[in-house]
Amino acid sequence: MGYTDDPEGYKRAVEAKLQPENIRFALMFASLLQMIHERLKLVVLDEVREFYSVGCDDSGRGIVNEDAYQRNVLALAPKNKFRASLLWLVKSEAITMAQADRLNDIYDHRHAVTHELIKYIVDPDERLDTDLFVEAVEILKAIKRFWAGIVVYTTIDNPAEVDLDEVFTLDMMVLQHCVDAVIEGTRERVSE
Repeated sequence: MGYTDDPEGYKRAVEAKLQPENIRFALMFASLLQMIHERLKLVVLDEVREFYSVGCDDSGRGIVNEDAYQRNVLALAPKNKFRASLLWLVKSEAITMAQADRLNDIYDHRHAVTHELIKYIVDPDERLDTDLFVEAVEILKAIKRFWAGIVVYTTIDNPAEVDLDEVFTLDMMVLQHCVDAVIEGTRERVSE
């Protein structure tokens, strides 16, 4: 809908978008999207690279077997380290190819929201894609479950006793707490 099509309707739509509760939701959603993006970068880029760690140097920094990392990860998508790491996770059965591909949409939406937030606050035709956020959380959980499985199967004497679906890392607890706070705040505002 544009101003020229329906000036009164457009005015009402802009006024609705500018309601304080809608602005608050957009700001909260943008921050949650940024948080999930940063967590995804960590578990995809950093943790895949750390998988090829062979020890630590004198300062405690991890030493990575760069040849193995290059051959097994970066060679999967030589021009895009993130994509290469995703493909490695697909190959390792941590996520599906569809989930890896969906992360591109999630990244694009996060980029648009972060860099053009005012548009999402003001423009009646722009919508925050909460479904993408839900998918991002599910993909993050799948990757975290994969990494937890590696820890369990390499460090615990009886790994069969551990239910990987019950493993909940501190960062996921914090993220879930933030999501719950936004949902609760949104519900309270709607019921007022």
